[in-house]
Amino acid sequence: MTCVCIDTNLFLELYGTDEDPGEIFADIGALREYLVFPDIIFDEFLRNRSKVLDRAADDLRRRETGEVLLPSILRESPKAAELQRTGEDYNRVVWTLSDEIQRVIIDPGADPVARAFRDLARDPAVRVFRRTEDLITRAHRRKLLGNPPKSPGTDTIGDEVIWETLLANLKEDLIFITRDRTYRYHTAYLTEEYRERTGGALTITDRVSDALKMTGRPPSAALVRFEGRDVKNAG
Repeated sequence: MTCVCIDTNLFLELYGTDEDPGEIFADIGALREYLVFPDIIFDEFLRNRSKVLDRAADDLRRRETGEVLLPSILRESPKAAELQRTGEDYNRVVWTLSDEIQRVIIDPGADPVARAFRDLARDPAVRVFRRTEDLITRAHRRKLLGNPPKSPGTDTIGDEVIWETLLANLKEDLIFITRDRTYRYHTAYLTEEYRERTGGALTITDRVSDALKMTGRPPSAALVRFEGRDVKNAG
C-alpha cells in the first residue's frame, strides 16, 4: 500500500485561492484511506492560520482609500460630494470585511477551511502519528547536522519532526505532497534516506492530483486550477 502525507503549507495556501476549498477538500477526502499525518502538522496549521488570516486583514486595510484631492473648480460640484460619500462607504465595507476576518481568527468554527481540516484530522480512516521525546531528539540532531529537510527558522524544528515521525512509523511507499522547496531541492537525499530507513519508495510532489491517480478519481476543476497557478512564497 502507498501512503500519502500532505504538508501544512498546502492547507494554508487554500486561504489565498479563490477556488472553493470544499471542492479541494473533497478531492483530499478521496485519499482518506491512504492519508497519514504526523500530529505536528495539525499544530502548525492551527498556529499559522491566524498569521495567514491576519495578513489578509492587513491587506484589506491597506486598500482603504484616502481623501481625493480635486481641482478647486470641482469642489462645488455635486459629484465631488458624491465621490466623498462613495469613498466613505467603500472604507466602511473594507473595515467590515477586515473585522469579519478577525472574528474568523478567533472562531475556527466560522472558518470553512479550518472546519474541513478539523474533519479530516478526525476521520477514523486517517492515520495520525504522535510525536515522542525520542523523535524530538532525533529532529534536533537532524537540525544540528544540517540534514534536510530543514525548517527555515534557526530555533524551530517542525520540518525535522515531521520527517523523523514519518521515518519512524512507515514501512510503505510514500507520496509526500508539499509546496516547500526544501523537500524538492533535496529529493535525491530524502529518497535514499527513506529507502534505507523504511524500505519503501518516496515520491515528492506539489500536487494532490498525483496521489489521486491511485484512486481513479479525476481531480475537480477547482483542484486543477489551484494546482495550475504559479505558487509564490512556497518554502
